[in-house]
Amino acid sequence: MDAILENYLQYICGQENVKRNEPLARWTTFRVGGPARFFVLVESKEKLQKLISALEYLERPYFVLGLGANVLASDKGYDGVVIKINFQTIQHNDVFMYADAGAKLSAVVNYAREHGLSGLEWATGIPATIGGGVYMNCGAFEHSMSDVVVLVDVLQNGKIKTLTNHQINFGYRHSCFMEEPAVIIGAYLRLKHDKSAKIATRMREIVAKRNRHPHEPSAGSVFKRPYDNFFVGREIEKLGLAGYTVGGAQVSPRHCNFIVNTGGATCRDVWQVLNHVKQQVEAATGVKLESEIVILGEME
Repeated sequence: MDAILENYLQYICGQENVKRNEPLARWTTFRVGGPARFFVLVESKEKLQKLISALEYLERPYFVLGLGANVLASDKGYDGVVIKINFQTIQHNDVFMYADAGAKLSAVVNYAREHGLSGLEWATGIPATIGGGVYMNCGAFEHSMSDVVVLVDVLQNGKIKTLTNHQINFGYRHSCFMEEPAVIIGAYLRLKHDKSAKIATRMREIVAKRNRHPHEPSAGSVFKRPYDNFFVGREIEKLGLAGYTVGGAQVSPRHCNFIVNTGGATCRDVWQVLNHVKQQVEAATGVKLESEIVILGEME
């Protein structure tokens, strides 16, 4: 069956774009994760539509990966097809911008600056694609994707649909795609005119703030803020958990809402640190922390 599936994947996406047993550690910012049974780069929307239709018909599991910045991949890998969207068009008309799901958020931010469009400065330095950013409703410094997204093109049940901001049901690190499976193809953003020099200044200010974050491999902030005035990193630090380590995974002393890979970490190491922190915070405060991280594969 694997040989038949591999031939079909190669037929749709090209032999050079299909890999067997590709280590997911290469594709996640944590730098952990075992092999995906198949890893496929998809170069166009048409090929993506054919690929998803085939996988759903064959009832084969698949996972669409952005930059892997919010993903914790199992040490066992993923017994299915990991799809990497590789189309990255960015264009605009007046204050409206369109970006393919595979476009890096950094490229979109820079494109906006170059064309005098403001509203995305807060996203400077966020390691994400547009697709992943919309899926997670990523955000920083009191802003998020939901502030600028107008429409999103998705592939669902074999058809391409366009959803409005309201239909996406955005929330704090949430979108409808977490409950209603669909593949994000691209997003339409509404920005506003401003001078490129002013935009660049605000971007530099964001970079300066981000430089305070840990520089080791990580998935960024691990836990959602449960409510206003509950600062997760501060609470973890109060409990003396800064520097808590299992194997190569550590609660970063620089920012305690980050778990970092200090070298050679496994998924199991990260998972144990994450759960220990959750248990300690709940025991001390009664607050059940919720992780922002998406799990890929089977956790032990």
